[in-house]
Amino acid sequence: MKVKHIMKGNIGTLLLLLIGQLPFSFAYAQVSAILTDPLEKVFPETFIPVETFKEIDVAKGEVAGTQLVLRSVQNKDEVKLAVEVPGLPDAIVSYAPVGYVRAGREYSQQAFDRLVSNSGFYADPILDGHPIRLQSGQTQACYISVTIPQQAKAGTYPVNISINTGNEILKKSFLIHVHNVKLEKQRLKIANWYTFEAKELRLMNNGKAVELYSELYWKLLKVLAEKMAAYGSNVALASPLELAIYQKKGDQYTFDFSRFDKTVEIFKNAGVSAMLEGAWIGWHSTDWTSNYIVLVPEPGRDTTTFLRLPIQDMRAKNFYAQFFRALVPHLKKKGWWNTYYQHIADEPIEQNRQSYIDIATYVKSLVPDIRIADACHNTDLAETLDLWVPQLDLLNKDYDFYQERKKAGNEVWFYTCLWPRGNYANRFIDLPLIKTRLLHWINYKYDIDGYLHWGFNWWTDDPFAETTFINSPTGNLLPAGDSWIVYPGDHKLYSSIRLEAMRDGINDYTLLKMLEAKNPTLAKKIIDVMVYKFDLYDTSIWNFRKTRKEILTALEEN
Repeated sequence: MKVKHIMKGNIGTLLLLLIGQLPFSFAYAQVSAILTDPLEKVFPETFIPVETFKEIDVAKGEVAGTQLVLRSVQNKDEVKLAVEVPGLPDAIVSYAPVGYVRAGREYSQQAFDRLVSNSGFYADPILDGHPIRLQSGQTQACYISVTIPQQAKAGTYPVNISINTGNEILKKSFLIHVHNVKLEKQRLKIANWYTFEAKELRLMNNGKAVELYSELYWKLLKVLAEKMAAYGSNVALASPLELAIYQKKGDQYTFDFSRFDKTVEIFKNAGVSAMLEGAWIGWHSTDWTSNYIVLVPEPGRDTTTFLRLPIQDMRAKNFYAQFFRALVPHLKKKGWWNTYYQHIADEPIEQNRQSYIDIATYVKSLVPDIRIADACHNTDLAETLDLWVPQLDLLNKDYDFYQERKKAGNEVWFYTCLWPRGNYANRFIDLPLIKTRLLHWINYKYDIDGYLHWGFNWWTDDPFAETTFINSPTGNLLPAGDSWIVYPGDHKLYSSIRLEAMRDGINDYTLLKMLEAKNPTLAKKIIDVMVYKFDLYDTSIWNFRKTRKEILTALEEN
């Protein structure tokens, strides 16, 4: 009995001590509020007993972020925030609740550090403009961003957060250390392939259909281009083949490129202007391993259909001879030729490499100085490519080959999609968020000029409900988030915590390049302790922040 009394006393003392360590809001308030690093992924069931996020280090021109994590013992219809940075009146402040989406399908070769949500829901969309609502016992994260002006003075600035829950007001704060470093112009080329078909347009128009090439169509394309530019995409994709308007008499074509021009101009005006990708002229004839054919337009009275022909067909050769002899002078007249790359067909492999070479060789015979770029799974493509984009694991496997291509004057990027998996960095929703950011540290480590992802906005009918996707023609299971990194709103696009991490990683690449110019030995030391190999990284958020501060501090030194 004496032992039991002692145990009860000790437990009571322990509970009092624990309560004493908790923030005031946990111990007494109906609503608790904790700040955490923006790279932390918060689940509906997440409980954070101790606050460790106090400060963040940034350069001028960067975005400083945090997550405010709220929990309530009662439902709250709306919680109101006020965020002030009194020392930076020109800073742009935004905040919004983070939405939860499902990742309902398992996939093979999962990473050893894959995040598992007991509820099945994962944080991803940042729902700006939406009210902050709390459900009893469920965690709600809010993403807070402070965009630092390029002209800001170096110094430490408090960020004050007021949380009005209706019957109580909570106060939180953290510090932004703005270093005396100006973020230079983005150097890394970033391509995010988008789709703008009927479904995507409808989802951006409150469920209502949008007529192709109508005034609303162009307005929504501008929304998409501006979102891309704001988050580091500087490579525009447009299809002169599919956007052109054709007329045909006998075997002679005339070409109207006005819709192509308008598309390119929207992207360039938005700031997506480092490079222009001409979309594919070739496609698989049947499945992924089949030979490539080319599309040849057959204009009708009201619509144009496309024949699917091998490049050896005289109708295909006749059309593409006329097409490229019209397109190239047009690109030169518009001033776009110097940044233009032509896609032939996606992901050539051993089984269809010869059909790819046949198409690329014919195009080069028509326009010898045209530059060809493609995602590729095969290195034996008769040197037809000028820009090679292997998958990340294939870049690892054939790295010596791609180094030789760079020495020969070619450009080399890498891409990720539903592969690679395992421990490779990628953009999947169920991976630690730091792995999305480290993609561009990989760019720096291996001196790779750009990054490509196919899935900017390839939504399902309800992208807020389920984020895994089965590609019906192939049966491929696309892991959570592979198909999109933004979410549709009414005439708008919502960012995601992955897109925020990706933009910040692009900025990290720029800072590393700046450091390399100043202190290459330190730049190498830093990258080597964060990215050990193509598929092995230090994913400690604490160590990442420490390392990044070391970059900024070194750049400040005279």
